[in-house]
Amino acid sequence: LTLSAWTSCHICAVFPTRTAMSMTRASITVLLFLAVHRAVASNTTEAIAAGSQAAPTASLLRKGASGQPIVTAAVPAPSLGQSVSEVSSLEASVQVSTFFWNVHWQCSVAASGASGACKSRATNRFVELARGAGADIVASVELSDGMSQPVDLTSHGLEGWSQVDGSCARGDGGDSAALAFAPGWNVLSSGGGCLRDDWDTRAMAVARVVPPSPVQGCSSLCVVAIHAPHSRITAGHEEVARVCGDSVQQCGLAMGDWNVPAEGVHSLWSSLIGGATPTVVHPNERTCCFPEDQNYGVYDHLVSNIPGSQAGAYTVLPYQILEENPQQQHRPVTVRVSLPSSR
Repeated sequence: LTLSAWTSCHICAVFPTRTAMSMTRASITVLLFLAVHRAVASNTTEAIAAGSQAAPTASLLRKGASGQPIVTAAVPAPSLGQSVSEVSSLEASVQVSTFFWNVHWQCSVAASGASGACKSRATNRFVELARGAGADIVASVELSDGMSQPVDLTSHGLEGWSQVDGSCARGDGGDSAALAFAPGWNVLSSGGGCLRDDWDTRAMAVARVVPPSPVQGCSSLCVVAIHAPHSRITAGHEEVARVCGDSVQQCGLAMGDWNVPAEGVHSLWSSLIGGATPTVVHPNERTCCFPEDQNYGVYDHLVSNIPGSQAGAYTVLPYQILEENPQQQHRPVTVRVSLPSSR
């Protein structure tokens, strides 16, 4: 059945022939979009309810799972009651897929029972999951050479990507965070560093970037990978301002381990990034930590203060490489965010 025949058949089943013949091409396109979108969403929902991921990354998501559940939420399909303007808005948005994961320092330095191979295994799994999620932006936390130098993801499977390192060295310890952007993203400026100057210091990486598709009201985006302290943020604001300039005002996007549930994010955002108050903090699910009978935290979120941004589908994955006994590892997270397009 050809596309034109399918279109005619299904539209004429709803409208009288004369009415269908008089419809504009734009109206037919909208109806076709709604019908296809509803069919795909219905099939996906049924597959998940039946226990199948029904996605090309299903085998990757299950690696290291040991039967633990995968928490998934999806954006509902549009209904026939939606207006043409609402559907046009969906078509016009810029879709950005993100992946972030705090592997925790024990794996990186072979501590607390982790072997010397843990860092390499975590690095390979990070890249597998990022590619499986179709990520545009990734953020790694405590995946490092030593305590404070982020692993170079571009030499471990993300060739052609642009990486920005956030190193926070403190004596023999320290912390690390890194961002990496898929080909097509243009990094204009970058930086990183510590978020405190005491025992509770953590790292962040920051970049001012131009995405492949323009975002309404944003000539560039301020993107941050964050590992927030367990107490307040007292450093890093000047570095973010230096790198991002005015883009912090309403073009900010930050992801990683915030060490607080969603309701606690706003004060940390204000201390580090500033600008408008975030309108998206997503998801708000338990992500911490392995083993769960000893740890608890709702910590890992994607946050945006871009006007009109909307949270999309997300997945909180199972703990990974459990054969390494990865103490305090967080669950990896994928989040899709919809940004308003300027086209």
